[in-house]
Order: sequence, then C-alpha cells, then structure tokens
Amino acid sequence: MDWHIIVGGLIVGVLVGLTGVGGSSLMMPILVLLFRVPALIAVGTDLAYSVPTKILGAIVHKKQQTVNPRLVLLLCLGGIPGAVAGILSLSFVKAHVSIDELNTIIKHVVGVLLLVIAATIFFVQFFPRKQALEAVWLRPKAPLIIVIGAVVGYAVSITSIGAGSITLTLLALILPRMRLQQLVGSDVAFAAFIVPIAAAGHLTLGSISWPLTLNLLLGSIPGVYLGSRLCGTLPVKYLRPAMAGVMALAASRLF
Repeated sequence: MDWHIIVGGLIVGVLVGLTGVGGSSLMMPILVLLFRVPALIAVGTDLAYSVPTKILGAIVHKKQQTVNPRLVLLLCLGGIPGAVAGILSLSFVKAHVSIDELNTIIKHVVGVLLLVIAATIFFVQFFPRKQALEAVWLRPKAPLIIVIGAVVGYAVSITSIGAGSITLTLLALILPRMRLQQLVGSDVAFAAFIVPIAAAGHLTLGSISWPLTLNLLLGSIPGVYLGSRLCGTLPVKYLRPAMAGVMALAASRLF
C-alpha cells in the first residue's frame, strides 16, 4: 500500500463525482510528473482504475435521476467506435516506434490536450447559461452529440483524458438549457461505457500496472461516491476555473 497514491486517488475521485471534470485530466499528469510513471503505463493504469469509479459514479447518478438516457445513447453511438479506433491507432504507432519515443509522443499529446481543455473550461465561464428546463429536445443536436462522443472516445483511448473534461464542457455549450447536474450525471454514465473498452485495449497492449491500479482504487472508490452524493447539493461552477489552472500548469510540465 502506498498512501501517497491512495490519497491522490481519493482527491481525484471526489472531483470526478462532484464536477464530472478532473479525473484523468489530473490523475494522468500526477502519475507522470509526481510518481514518474512512464506515459503509456500511466494512460493504461489510469483507465484501469477509472473503470470501477466511473461505473460506481454512474450508478449513484442514475439513482439520483441525474442521467439523461437519450443523451448517453447518442454519445455512445460515436464514443464506442471512437474508443476502438483509438486503441487500433495506438497499437499501430507502438509497432513502429520505440517505447521511449511513444512515451514522449503521448506526453506531448496530453500536454496539448490539457491546454485546450483548460482554456475551454476557463472561457466557457463567460457564456451565461440559460434557465434550465425539465425536458430538453436533443434531436436537433443529435449529429453534433455523436461527433463529440467519437472525438472523446478516440482521445480517451490515446491519452485516458476526455471522458469527463471534454464531454462535459462541450455539452454545456451546446445544451445550455439542460441542468448542470444532469449533464454531469450523463457524462459520468457515458464514461462508464467507453472507459472499460479503452482499458481492455490497453490490457492487450500490456500497458497496465495492477499494483498501482489497486492503490488508486483504494482512494478513488470512496472519493467518487462522496463526490457524486455532493453533486446535487453543492455548486460546482467555482471549482472549474481553479481546476483549469491546475491543468494548464500540469500541461506546461509535460513539454
């Protein structure tokens, strides 16, 4: 047991359940920068430990009725094929470059992605949300939602990042009348489908550290449960800009 890793998993787990943002966007750079884990192993391990936390978070949100099933279905229509395509791409690159080169490539890709996410999270705060409605018509936005799912699925397989940060941020922009708690719950439910697929792909690539995964789980499972329970009662908008700043700082250290 490594208490440093367990505490890190606890903190990130709370943020996953509470905001839908910050899971892999924080854990992946933490593993690489603080614990010196090779980038490819960090991605695979991050995905493996995220599987039960995402499933648990989705169950809690479902019980709290903060999941929109139609929104989750549209995201999965793009996200599942995207996750498979990401694993196939990563496998192809791994077969043609050295492991050191692959780790460097992944670190740079993660750095760029974190900067984009941080900037998007920060600037989206200046877009006022409209009054939330009990029911939001999704059909006009269905193609765009499917595309978002595909992009996120691909990004998750390559970097382990995107299931929370990218999805929630983009959905908040295109569905401004949907309640934020419902967006968070649907985002976590979507991740509960695509993260296991991406993790299974990394299992075939041999890029998962099981001892590290178990330590992260010891902290993240109670953390994501607590965060999900607090989601319906605490305002999360003040946490997001602060988290964006942390992501930007982490991104600058990955180049």
